[in-house]
Amino acid sequence: MASFEKINSFIKGRIGLLSRIEKSCAGQGNIIWVHSASYGEFEEISPVIELMKAERPEIRVLVTFFSPSGYDYHKNNPIADWVFFIPLDTIGNAKRFLNAVNPIKAIFSISDYWLNLLFELRRRRIETYLVSARFEKSMFYFKPAGFLYRKALRTCFTKILVRDAESLELLEKIGAVNASLMGDPRMDRVMRIAGQEWRDPTIDRWSGGAKVFVAGSVLPDEDEAVISDLANSHPEDKFLIVPHEIGDREVESIKNKIHGRCEVYTRLSDGYENAQVLIINTVGLLAKVYRYGFAAYVGSGFDCSPHSVIEPAAYGIPVSFGPKFGSYRHCQGLIDAGGGHSISDSAGLSEWYDGLKYDPGYLAEAGKAAREYCEKGSGVATSIAKTILYGNRIPE
Repeated sequence: MASFEKINSFIKGRIGLLSRIEKSCAGQGNIIWVHSASYGEFEEISPVIELMKAERPEIRVLVTFFSPSGYDYHKNNPIADWVFFIPLDTIGNAKRFLNAVNPIKAIFSISDYWLNLLFELRRRRIETYLVSARFEKSMFYFKPAGFLYRKALRTCFTKILVRDAESLELLEKIGAVNASLMGDPRMDRVMRIAGQEWRDPTIDRWSGGAKVFVAGSVLPDEDEAVISDLANSHPEDKFLIVPHEIGDREVESIKNKIHGRCEVYTRLSDGYENAQVLIINTVGLLAKVYRYGFAAYVGSGFDCSPHSVIEPAAYGIPVSFGPKFGSYRHCQGLIDAGGGHSISDSAGLSEWYDGLKYDPGYLAEAGKAAREYCEKGSGVATSIAKTILYGNRIPE
């Protein structure tokens, strides 16, 4: 979605918002409010929502988003009873919103904390949870100007369920005794998706039943360069590429870098099954199409940090990614386990690829290590769901 469209959606989505929420929630009860900043944050909390609703069918779930990308994609998601934008965070809006929803519990995913809403939740003694939280020392919350956020972290959450030990240590240093190390609930989601039966007739025909190399969340510049170099140096092999942005400009940019025949998923030519490269330009398929791979590359690691490296790992295939993964623990975890590999240029990706291609033992061992890493990290969503459903202590 272009920037202008996002801004337009952000503004239009909030016109008459509180009135629509009031109308929708009038006379309702047993509402749990779940807030996510955007698409990715909701993906982390969604397995927890599913488990809570399975455990307690009487629960109604109201989901809010800050970003249009999350709202537009999930506005018809069946696991939510209502989906809205979050109102702008003023004292009046916070009171009116909570009066309308009257939630029995509130859940925030990862970040995107709104102080007026948090302090109003605290004032009303509503159980409030922060799920899949992760913190770094460089964040604003730990700077002198972030004192109100530190206060909110210490006093407004019933529980802060963090993903890693480093985050827990930072919270303990500011006196947030309400924090617990829990892990990443996305692991349950990716394991569930990997275990589901799913095939795509178009990809089946193109792949011919053979495993291919899958490159997901590919960004322009470095990601495009290393993947196109790899495909061009192996014209005998097939590559399935999923760009991070699926607009025509992004798709054509990749296509222009490929020397061999390249087809786009939604506009196939006759005989497309002979194409070396297939570009997926449809939203929502990435986590599923990794099953077609014998190995994978996950993009964005040259820009900031890679996208979800556990999505391909859950299928038991080795995963590669760029060098800028910082504190993203799944990257280092997969490297340590033997199922992940960081590359810094085209030569590094080509060397790793050749090692997998020409050494079946190494390929099998790396794939097994990736799968076992995911298996060991699963079960988190169930623990989080039970903590939220049956936890009841608000910090003093």
